[in-house]
Amino acid sequence: MKKFFIITCLLLTGAFASAQIALPSQIGDYMVLQQNARARLWGWAPAGAAVAVTTSWNNATYTARADASGAWELAVTTPEGGYAEQTVTLACGKEKLTLEHVLIGEVWLGSGQSNMEMPLRGFDNCPVEGGTQEIALSGRYKGRIRFATLPKTEVYAPLKITDGGSWKESYPENAPEFGAAAWFFAKNLTEVLDVPVGIVNNAWGGSRVEGWLPREIVSDYPDLPSDSLDVRKMEPQWHRPTVMYYGQWFPVRNYTFKGVIWYQGESNVGQPDYALRMETMIALWRRENGNKELPVYQVEIAPFLYGDGPDGISSALLREQQRLSARGTENCWIVSTADLVLPYEGPNIHPAKKREVGERLSYLALKNTYGKWMFPGAAPCYRSMEVKGNEVFVLMDNVRENGGFNRMEDIRGFELCGPDGVWHPAMAWVMGMDGVKLYSPEVDVPVAVRYAFRNWLPGNLTGASGLAVEPFRTDQ
Repeated sequence: MKKFFIITCLLLTGAFASAQIALPSQIGDYMVLQQNARARLWGWAPAGAAVAVTTSWNNATYTARADASGAWELAVTTPEGGYAEQTVTLACGKEKLTLEHVLIGEVWLGSGQSNMEMPLRGFDNCPVEGGTQEIALSGRYKGRIRFATLPKTEVYAPLKITDGGSWKESYPENAPEFGAAAWFFAKNLTEVLDVPVGIVNNAWGGSRVEGWLPREIVSDYPDLPSDSLDVRKMEPQWHRPTVMYYGQWFPVRNYTFKGVIWYQGESNVGQPDYALRMETMIALWRRENGNKELPVYQVEIAPFLYGDGPDGISSALLREQQRLSARGTENCWIVSTADLVLPYEGPNIHPAKKREVGERLSYLALKNTYGKWMFPGAAPCYRSMEVKGNEVFVLMDNVRENGGFNRMEDIRGFELCGPDGVWHPAMAWVMGMDGVKLYSPEVDVPVAVRYAFRNWLPGNLTGASGLAVEPFRTDQ
């Protein structure tokens, strides 16, 4: 990987020797720029050289001057999105470079670990439900959805340009490598908003949240090394802190995004302060991207047979941390996947139901970011409980805006415990508009409730809208 980094730098140096202008892979043909924004463009030129950028949609010219290191940056004013292809022309000295087939629309970053990385073709022995059909029909979204998929790049210092990650049109030859969850998210956005959608898919399977943080932050975490020599000794490599920050976030941090969808957490199971580290990462994104209100939509990790077994709660505690980070951060939301696993997927950390994940993310974004009132803006979640004899009545928030519940009975995933602290499965029935009644013949005096609060205890209660009830516990 060190050799790769050196080669990348040499290529960049070579670009200066043969041309006046060098650009990152994401600033190029077929790129999608954020509509109604000051969209940033950047690159490199000879030190002190003037760079002029002319945009076809308004025939405006913007100028910048390369600094001592050759870096330059400017922002262009973009109009309302549309399907007409545009051009961006860059000039420096005698060189002129025109970027073709540019679209104006909505641009989102998809990041995290393997469940965000997982492409429509799936992984070996891990298919995406309906993925092949999506590939077959992907040509219908040519000119409407584009992806820039960054390669996994292991470096230990800031990387300026990735070796890949250029924009790809939507059609069957390209679609197999498009991130599945982000694909379904983008489909709903383009259908509802009627503008092109661009996804920068930037994920690394197995990565920890600390991998997306720089050395100066990780150095404050006593459980992890931050020095690059010590970091390189950690195995596997995808657990190494700082690596993704320098190799994958740093090269695209200047791109103008509308928001972020994030699916990560499996590799941080057992980390008691995950919420704080996640909040730190979001604050970093907002600071470095120049958008203090950057929306962030998270995905809860799905049920899985972690090391403490099906009845363990290590992953339930991480999901709790995920919800804490979402609720403790402005302009941040989360979707549950407690119901999105098939009975045989306990040992499969890559559940097949990516359509529902992407669609749930899109519902939240359409409501909270785009103001589309007809979509639910939050999932049903626990509010309070009341014990009446040997029954428990649980009330939930956000039920009415989700159209009520998806079922009245045959509800799975609830447990009750008595004073002995032993948990037993509970029968459950919907009561009224936003209540659930619970009963267990093994618990005479119930004192606490849990829902989907184990490594492998899928629930099946959702809002009628499709957003799943969030796992919870009333005991501490």
